[in-house]
Amino acid sequence: MIDKPRSPAQDAALLCVRIGLAVLFLRAGWAKISSIAGVVALWERLHLPLPHLFGPIHAIVEFGGGVLLLLGLLTRVVSFLLAVDMLGALFLVRIHTPATFVSQEWLAFWMSLALLAAGAGAYSLDARSGGAGRTNPR
Repeated sequence: MIDKPRSPAQDAALLCVRIGLAVLFLRAGWAKISSIAGVVALWERLHLPLPHLFGPIHAIVEFGGGVLLLLGLLTRVVSFLLAVDMLGALFLVRIHTPATFVSQEWLAFWMSLALLAAGAGAYSLDARSGGAGRTNPR
């Protein structure tokens, strides 16, 4: 697929989406990184597989994904991983806690899919390096 060049306004909009999603995942990821034992306990309580392995991976994906989104590096790969993470949050965790408000998870899911489709935009390390999230041939 050949990407069409975007206007500076479209690239600025992608930057804003990346920053917003990065802030969300940096906050959530930091909370998990700061309390790996709590993440593992949550995975155990929800009877999710291999909590001592996947709990820390979950925390790293969220925090590391936030950092990479902020930089605009590997944006499409990270966006895919975060979309899968949010599907897990929506359908695995929220099933066990139905009274919890899920708007943030849906928003993060759709923002991740948007970045997966569109890439990082021109204001990113992906665009500078010709990486996986590159959107504009320049």
